[in-house]
Amino acid sequence: MKRLGQQVCLWLFIISAVVWGTILLTYALYPVFMHLEDLPAVAGLSGGRLYHNYVHLLTYLQVPGVAFSLPDFRWSASGAQHFADVKKLFVLAIVVFWVTVWPAWHWLRQLRQTHQRYLLIRPFQIGALVPLVLGALMAVNFDAVFIGFHKLMFRNNDWLFDPSVDPVINVLPENFFAACFALALLLFEAMMVWGLVSGRRDAKLQGQ
Repeated sequence: MKRLGQQVCLWLFIISAVVWGTILLTYALYPVFMHLEDLPAVAGLSGGRLYHNYVHLLTYLQVPGVAFSLPDFRWSASGAQHFADVKKLFVLAIVVFWVTVWPAWHWLRQLRQTHQRYLLIRPFQIGALVPLVLGALMAVNFDAVFIGFHKLMFRNNDWLFDPSVDPVINVLPENFFAACFALALLLFEAMMVWGLVSGRRDAKLQGQ
């Protein structure tokens, strides 16, 4: 039971770290898409002002107690509700990260010190398949993956934005979301590869 608890804690840490890590990396990713898709022109704002709105949005999504607002965009009640639903998921991921980071790190340190990281090989081999499968599905039909994700994570249709009442969706293009998904898959795969390399190194030391 202790080993099961350690494994569950590790996976919760990995998933929450990937989610929050992806969120933080979009601070650098969004300006790239501002340039590639000329989003300031789409919004009728300067680049600096548009990025200010993006930072404002991410602050709301990550920090409890911050009220929703977009300084230069109007929004509908359903649009605000969707961002509130997203905030619940983001804050949950951040809380899970902080709750699991110490026990996960402590267990990984124990495995490293006892050269038992080979215990990670089988579960990480399975985990490493997930980004490959999802990446292939995204390459074939990202729209289907995107829609399926939202139907799985949300119990309403508030995520179906109408640009006429929620113009912020015009500066959150599909290609940006696709890049965010791809980034999350790369982060997850990188963790799986680290676990496999470390596990195989310890397996050699243990003669397995």
